[in-house]
Amino acid sequence: MIFENQQIPVPDLPQVEVVSFQSLAPAALKERYWGNGLLFSIAFLLLLSTLPPVFSAWWWLWILIILATGFGLGYFLRWLILKQYEVEGYALRQRDIIHQHGYWWRSQTTVPYARVQHVEITQGPIAKQFGLSTIRIYTAGGSSSDLNISGIELDEARRIESFIVHKVEVDDAS
Repeated sequence: MIFENQQIPVPDLPQVEVVSFQSLAPAALKERYWGNGLLFSIAFLLLLSTLPPVFSAWWWLWILIILATGFGLGYFLRWLILKQYEVEGYALRQRDIIHQHGYWWRSQTTVPYARVQHVEITQGPIAKQFGLSTIRIYTAGGSSSDLNISGIELDEARRIESFIVHKVEVDDAS
C-alpha cells in the first residue's frame, strides 16, 4: 500500500457561498445596554469608593474629572455595544449553524449538526424582562467548540432548538 497525500492548490478549492445572517432581536440591544450599564455603574461606584478623600480647595475639580471620565467611558461602551450588535448574527443551514460576532475581533463559528450533543435555552434576569434568551449548543469537541447565541426571542429560540434536535435525530437515524 502506497501512502499518498497530494497538495490541493488553493484556487481549486470550492467557493464558500455568501451567507445571509439573521440579526438578533431588536430588544437585544436594549438588554445589552441595561446589563452592561448596570455592571459598569457598579464597577464605577466601587472605584469611586476606593479613592482617598480629597481635602483640598480643588476637590470639586477632582469630582468633575472623575464624572467626565465616567461619562466618557459610558459613552464609549454604548458605542461599542451598538457596533457589536450590528455585526452579530446567526444562520441556520441544511447541515450546520453559523454564528458571527465581534466588532474589532470578528469571529465566525460553524457547528455541524452531526457534532451537536445537546441544546439548551437559558434566560438571565435582565434577558427575561425583555423576552430574550440564550441558546447554547454543546458539541462533541468540548467547550472550545460550543456555541452560545444570546439576544434571541424566546419563541424563536424554542423553534431553533426544535429544528436542531430534529436535524440531529434525522442524522443519527441515517
